Amino acid sequence: LASVLPKVDLNYTRLQQAEKAQLEAESEDKKLKQEYVNKSESLQKEFSQKEKQLLQLETDLKIEKEWRQTLEDDLQKEKETVSHLRIETQEIINLKKIQAENRRYKRSKQSFAVYHYHIHIFMIFFFLQGQVWLKDKEATHCKLCEKEFSLSKRKHHCRNCGEIFCNACSDNELPLPSSPKPVRVCDSCHAILIQRCSSNVP
Repeated sequence: LASVLPKVDLNYTRLQQAEKAQLEAESEDKKLKQEYVNKSESLQKEFSQKEKQLLQLETDLKIEKEWRQTLEDDLQKEKETVSHLRIETQEIINLKKIQAENRRYKRSKQSFAVYHYHIHIFMIFFFLQGQVWLKDKEATHCKLCEKEFSLSKRKHHCRNCGEIFCNACSDNELPLPSSPKPVRVCDSCHAILIQRCSSNVP
């Protein structure tokens, strides 16, 4: 018995040591498992956060793309508006030019009408001052240059004063109250009519 007890004590000690080692191993294993779980949970949280960040970035990117597209659409609309405004502005400028030309034309037309009216009035005045239609046989010389008439120097009546002149002294035409169509007038009547009309036209 005395020889057996030491062996039992030794075995018991070894058993205790083995149990202690097993407990330490289990504790270490449990600790490692807990660290693994903690690490896994941490990675899972980090993954979730990254996933949320990715979704947020994708959303932001989509919003930015839509915003850029909206800006591009607005820019295109502004360009079209500017183009239309330029066209309308040019049309307005052209219209103003046409209106100005029309006003100038109307003023010119009115001035011409007034000028023609004054010519007509003064011609009537001059015509009514005492026109005498001289007979051909009563004139042997040109009233103005006093050259004698012949077969080569023929007689011509001034349709305004009625006197007889050679061709050189009556080579003018003007409309008269008696004839709206231009007719022959002598140099003297032509000069007087033009001078009177010009001095009285504004």
